[in-house]
Amino acid sequence: MKVTILGSGTSEPSLSKNSSGLLIASEGSLSLVDFGYGNLRQLLRLGITYHDIDRIFFTHHHPDHMSDLLMFLFSAKYGQTPRTRPLDIVAAPGFDRFFEQFTSAFRHWLIPDAYDIKLIAQDEETREHGGLKVTSRRVRHIDLSRGYRFQDGDGKVLAVSGDTGYCPAMAELGKDADLLILECSFPEEMKIDSHLTPREAGRIAREAGAGKLCLTHLYASLDPARALRECALEFSGATVLAEDLMAFDL
Repeated sequence: MKVTILGSGTSEPSLSKNSSGLLIASEGSLSLVDFGYGNLRQLLRLGITYHDIDRIFFTHHHPDHMSDLLMFLFSAKYGQTPRTRPLDIVAAPGFDRFFEQFTSAFRHWLIPDAYDIKLIAQDEETREHGGLKVTSRRVRHIDLSRGYRFQDGDGKVLAVSGDTGYCPAMAELGKDADLLILECSFPEEMKIDSHLTPREAGRIAREAGAGKLCLTHLYASLDPARALRECALEFSGATVLAEDLMAFDL
């Protein structure tokens, strides 16, 4: 399994960090987890086009986690070579209603002619997608927020939080994970219930027994060196701050 950070940023415009998203390459299949602003161009930098993605997992439907879905669907229909392969979109129950509203706002322009979109509702359960064993759990952000655990055929495990506050479910998803990717939005003095601070991210990684922790969704108010120091108060394992196009081979 190879994991590439497509966007390590947030809703704040940045010249160095695109909005949230990552790419999983495994078993000859390509999956996205979220699809924030700038991710489509990041895929092009990797030589990947709208033809190549097999499925998209959404942690939730806030704009900084899904805005490039708009351009993906539009270009896949009206590009010089329209997409013909089916596309799976996996998200929490209720996402289908949002997706219908989202596409209807643009009338026929996002509805494919040459390929099919399959919306798959996955709640707190485990399913197989493209050779990956995928477990999802509710996390602490909004009603449709889900964290994911991906396990490949070799037993390698990636866990991804999306946006969340501290919750035991995320430690469960990250149990003994080779790589745990957690949002880390604000310093301790700016803490809110629906986002993690560095110490909370470290606590989750410690409780999970994760091998490596990657902190992402980094707001400008979070000092990088301080974030690592505070995370280390809870988690003694390897910790890195996400950067766009950073890659991990598991």
